[in-house]
Amino acid sequence: MRISSPSRLMTMSRTDKEARLKDFIVESLTALAEGPGGSGSVTMVVRSVDSPTARALGAALSEVPLVTLDVKAIIADTRVEDTTSPSLRDIAGIEFRLLSDPRFGASHEQLVVGRTHVWIGDCLRRDPNKRDAFELYHKADPVARKCATVSFEKLWARAKPLMSSKDARVAPEIIAAGNGPDLPWSHRQ
Repeated sequence: MRISSPSRLMTMSRTDKEARLKDFIVESLTALAEGPGGSGSVTMVVRSVDSPTARALGAALSEVPLVTLDVKAIIADTRVEDTTSPSLRDIAGIEFRLLSDPRFGASHEQLVVGRTHVWIGDCLRRDPNKRDAFELYHKADPVARKCATVSFEKLWARAKPLMSSKDARVAPEIIAAGNGPDLPWSHRQ
């Protein structure tokens, strides 16, 4: 039996991916806001704060500010590609951990929003500036959420805590510039 292959490889640009992800996250956050209590959680595993997933979450959080969220993020790389633009690390209230062990490079980026919305994408070692080929969207899928949550919790336990880049004693413009003597840790290194 012969398996037919597509005539051309389907790829998506980084901006298209960010837009689709942002729409998915906004839809999920809107469902949380309309649900009982108007609160929920977001967990994510991303290559860096420059990842399309991290950028999409940052954009979505600015669009749906009425939801009370517990946000946890695991990043594999603290280097920032564009130091002039704001990143997820600039948003107060997000708990970050660093997973620097190279053995986890084959892990996939993932995002869990609320109780049932899950997105899974390219592996952590893949350069997000290249065209991305792999992504799965799961809407209203409690089984996918359970699997993603178990995976996230195991990675969270192995990752090391990062201090927040937000400090109440430091002015926002100093944080944006990424320097200052009182800044405990800057992602703009």
